[in-house]
Amino acid sequence: MTNFAHPVFLLIFSFPLFANALTDTILQGQLVTASTAITSSRNEFELGFFSPGNKNSTRSSYLGVWYRRVSEPTVVWVANRDYPLTDSSAALTIAADGNLVIVVGRVSYMLRASFDYPLDTLLPGMKLGHDKRNGKTWSLSAWKSKEDPGRGVFSFEVDPQGTNQFFILQGFQKYWSSGIWDGQSFSSIPEWNSYYNYSYVTNDNESYFTYSLINPRVTSRFVLGVSGQLLQLTWLEATGEWNLFWSQPRQRCEVNPYCGAFGTCNPSIIHCQCLPGFQPNSVGNWNAGDMSGGCGRKAPLHCGNDSEVKGQKDQFLRVSKVTLPANSTVLSQVRSVGDCQSACFSNCSCSAYTYDGSNGCSIWHEELLNVVQLKDDDLEGRDFYLRLAASEFLSEGKDSRIKRWKWIILALGVPMTLLATASFFYCLRRRNSQNKGMGLVEERWGRAHKGSNIARYIFYKYSVEI
Repeated sequence: MTNFAHPVFLLIFSFPLFANALTDTILQGQLVTASTAITSSRNEFELGFFSPGNKNSTRSSYLGVWYRRVSEPTVVWVANRDYPLTDSSAALTIAADGNLVIVVGRVSYMLRASFDYPLDTLLPGMKLGHDKRNGKTWSLSAWKSKEDPGRGVFSFEVDPQGTNQFFILQGFQKYWSSGIWDGQSFSSIPEWNSYYNYSYVTNDNESYFTYSLINPRVTSRFVLGVSGQLLQLTWLEATGEWNLFWSQPRQRCEVNPYCGAFGTCNPSIIHCQCLPGFQPNSVGNWNAGDMSGGCGRKAPLHCGNDSEVKGQKDQFLRVSKVTLPANSTVLSQVRSVGDCQSACFSNCSCSAYTYDGSNGCSIWHEELLNVVQLKDDDLEGRDFYLRLAASEFLSEGKDSRIKRWKWIILALGVPMTLLATASFFYCLRRRNSQNKGMGLVEERWGRAHKGSNIARYIFYKYSVEI
């Protein structure tokens, strides 16, 4: 109980969905439910149950800690991140043996999580490093998505070799380093600002990094985002939003691989797209902001089974103005673009190739990773040729023909419609003018030959014949 008592007495933060709030202490027999929360003594945090995303959602719920005085719901710690609750009657209480438990009906779940160990957020006073006494590590691990606090694929951990630096990893793969601690800061993070006091502590019991706020009235945090970026954020009361001071890596597209296999990252709009002929492997995760699962083929390749689609085999599509995918294989013996294409085509595991006079022939096997879409005027942009099933080109050709005919019909139809409309109004106006002229003539004839039926007859006969 001692470990978990820390968040109960010192932390708590607020969502609008909590109508009632308890004091900073929970007593035995007292319940924290979906409609109540414990508030810290300084009114900075709350502890209670929440549902990510839609605050009125009755789907999965979690026991967590969030800011109370921040208008944008911001969770900083979750007790049951990998074990969501689906029963809205769940409550937090202290059991008869003194342990904190979550009660769901007649079942009790003991809490073994501790706020001493952060999740995706590092608050002032928290530690990142090694707990040598207990053989544990203080590290950050990102949420799976913006609506799922479960342990994601990205983590921020201290170098186990004791070099006093931290790495961001995807699984076991390192893709960013903080650089060595020099006593003042990390060499790869020059953006340290005056809001913090930083320190790195090493002794027989522990080795860790921590920080504190120079101005205690500032609300600030470090967070490892779902995109794999380490972010430093400060709350601005005047604008009612979190202000980003710095992020590492600086661009999301530098995260390896941010958009997953066969995905392209566009730094201009900070968005992922699947390569032509591909679609997200998990639409739900993709829409929730986790694109690391990448994309899969819409149609399987026909290489290896000698099958053809309407007499056509797999073909190659040109992908332009991009950074080339990672982990290519250079074919130094290939000296022409035709031979390069043939080399890729003859290998069923080859998914793409590129060739230029300076660098020769390179091919990629299986998944394509870390493709970044560049601007048209970017001189660093390269082209490669993506292998697709023949059906992708057939459907593309059909769609292109349909679109072409639509444009032709539109191009011809609009002028013709305008011409017909103009002709109609011209004829209508002319007819009205003629009728008006005939009326004037009739009126004059009538005045000149008042009472003359013969004259009126002659007038109508004449006008009809004309």
